[in-house]
Amino acid sequence: MPTLRTQILLILEECAGVLLSPYMLMRFSTHYSQSSFYTTSYRMEKDGLIERFEKEGKRHLKLTSRGKSIIDRHRAGADKQRPDWDHKWRLVIFDVPEDKAELRKYLRSYLVALGFAKAQRSVWISPYDFRKEIRNYLRKLKLSDYVYQLLVDNFEGLTGEEIATSFWDLDRIHNKYIKFHQDWSERFIRLEEKMKEDAEPDPTILKQYIKHLDWDYQSILSRDPCLPLELLPPDWGGKAAGKLVAEYHNKLLII
Repeated sequence: MPTLRTQILLILEECAGVLLSPYMLMRFSTHYSQSSFYTTSYRMEKDGLIERFEKEGKRHLKLTSRGKSIIDRHRAGADKQRPDWDHKWRLVIFDVPEDKAELRKYLRSYLVALGFAKAQRSVWISPYDFRKEIRNYLRKLKLSDYVYQLLVDNFEGLTGEEIATSFWDLDRIHNKYIKFHQDWSERFIRLEEKMKEDAEPDPTILKQYIKHLDWDYQSILSRDPCLPLELLPPDWGGKAAGKLVAEYHNKLLII
């Protein structure tokens, strides 16, 4: 389940301005107290994520551009369209001087964001072709002279599956997907029971459920290198998680 801070951001994204009241949140979640709501909203205001304004003598909340950018960055990190794998491996090897250590950190973070794994010190690997993107990034950092990109057909003594399990922490990601699937399956069972009791379910609440579902899924997806399916175990948790997301998008968004 998204944090209280995230839930407030998502509600304010949906509504241009809402009353400064914990009851607006309780329509979507019963996991937090009034004091938690006020403490969190106060901190968010101090951090510049939300702001208060007066309307008809009452205090309301709205999202700031900074708060919106947090939502946008989270979603962008999970936008991972991958091409078909050509059964080749891409290596990035670098030897960046110590006086450029800060730039070296930026490079590592960029490779992680692309889904690369660390094979050895200063050696990173991916099944996907990001050579153009990396060249452009290196030019921006002025590190082109210290970095080499290699295209490799195979690793002697290692199958593709062995490379994947050796360099990427697939078990951790798999377990996150499994927990996501279990938690949200239980939530949807409770939601469906409640929907049977309500003649006309509130579409705003259903939309928030979808937003919370997507947020949790995107939190895992942003850390998933999205390796080719043939490199993943047959019971890969990401498949069931993705199927659950698609299923409830179809169920709830048509109501």
